[in-house]
Amino acid sequence: MSVHAVERVFWEFGNKPSRIEAFRRDPDAYLKAYQLTPAEQAMIRHVDLKALAAHGVNTLLTLMVWPLLKGADEMPFDYLVHMNDGKLPDMGMTGFKAIGLKGYIRFRQLRGALRRALGRGGPARVGA
Repeated sequence: MSVHAVERVFWEFGNKPSRIEAFRRDPDAYLKAYQLTPAEQAMIRHVDLKALAAHGVNTLLTLMVWPLLKGADEMPFDYLVHMNDGKLPDMGMTGFKAIGLKGYIRFRQLRGALRRALGRGGPARVGA
């Protein structure tokens, strides 16, 4: 029903990360404890960064919660991609620097996916 309710969910994730496990087990049941609209629940379930930002949710709060929900291998580059309409911002880099950075990012993403697939890495992703 409000930005405050959405931010409260995220703040409580950051304040007590064990709540994330309860959220992962049953997101719908977990979110019923908060006064959220169906659209807000969907934004949280899918960690829809663009929709959350457009809704007025503090982006520093989503930045804090992103690695808790998505895993540290996805940070910070995947966060930037989601916030930038699916593209990694060039961050002022051109030529080989940009190619090298993007290659490194893809390597980290691939490594994280392989670790998860082999059961060796980080938490399961939420809202993929």
